[in-house]
Amino acid sequence: MIMKRVTNILSAVRLMPLMALVAIAMFMSSCEHKDLCYHHPHTATVKVRYNWTNAPDANPLGMCVFFYPEDGGDPVRFDFSSRSTPGRGVVGGDIEIRTGKYRVISYNNDTEGVMFGKRSNYNQHYAYTREGDILENIYGSGYRSSKTPRARGAEDERVVITPDMMWAATAVNVEITETGISYECVPEKDKDKYEFIQNTEQIITLYPEQIVCHYTYEIINVKNLKHAAMMCASLCGMAPSHKFSTGELGTESITLPVPASFDQANATITGEFFTFGHHEDNDDPHRMLLYVIMDDNSKYYFGSDLDRFDVTEQIHNAPDKQHVHIIIDGLDLPKAIENGGGFAPSVDDWETIYEDIIM
Repeated sequence: MIMKRVTNILSAVRLMPLMALVAIAMFMSSCEHKDLCYHHPHTATVKVRYNWTNAPDANPLGMCVFFYPEDGGDPVRFDFSSRSTPGRGVVGGDIEIRTGKYRVISYNNDTEGVMFGKRSNYNQHYAYTREGDILENIYGSGYRSSKTPRARGAEDERVVITPDMMWAATAVNVEITETGISYECVPEKDKDKYEFIQNTEQIITLYPEQIVCHYTYEIINVKNLKHAAMMCASLCGMAPSHKFSTGELGTESITLPVPASFDQANATITGEFFTFGHHEDNDDPHRMLLYVIMDDNSKYYFGSDLDRFDVTEQIHNAPDKQHVHIIIDGLDLPKAIENGGGFAPSVDDWETIYEDIIM
């Protein structure tokens, strides 16, 4: 009898490690399941859509969109092309993204001259352009000279190239769940506040609008244009950058190199370009200068001391700050030296023309 009890006890002892192993395995399996769920957050398929109501003439080749997690971490970028919808602009596309809260910045990704800074920070992400030279529109992007005449009072301004056309949109308080999405954006241009949108479908609609200004200018009643060979212009006192989250412009004043073309039959010089615009808190004046190479290779610049080349009031008082047209009335180009006798262009050869010989 005693031997039988001993045998049963030993059998039970031998079974205990096996039962313990089974229990531990079940416990670990349960923990592993929970850990996997914790370390692999849920994702959702979100449809990003673009509505071009605020920019009906927009025609970007592509758009990029940045989703900035509210809880920190690097933004997630997605890109969309217009190739599948020619003539319709960028429609958007589907993305796979973690559920959670975000802020969003989107803009066209087909620019050539625009550069981007602090892209990892929603509040600081901005667009700007590289440094250049006033005479790039004559001699090309590789040309550099520190001796080209500058507008009076703007001698120390950096020279940066003009930006490309840009459209952009933002959205805040974006919350993506497994059952829907909610967010705030500005669906109509010129609204002064965000509008809350809630969608039971996984769709976020962005409303891009133009964020750069289109400037045009014309110099009318120009004499002796038949002797002009090449020309360009510059405009000082402009803003160097645009911040996407707020639309705020950089406060520094910079000088833009500006293209120029001439029409002898109509006696006009014209040009157009894009710019981030003028910062309204900046009091620096805006003056245009015109640089002309004549057909005898002589070189002249105009506007340094001519009041009509001070276009500050025309820019500040423009009815539409995004579409500014500048008019300068009257310019008398020097007559070229007949039968040669001129000299080859160089950075030291520019001659200024003063008011007293202008019609």
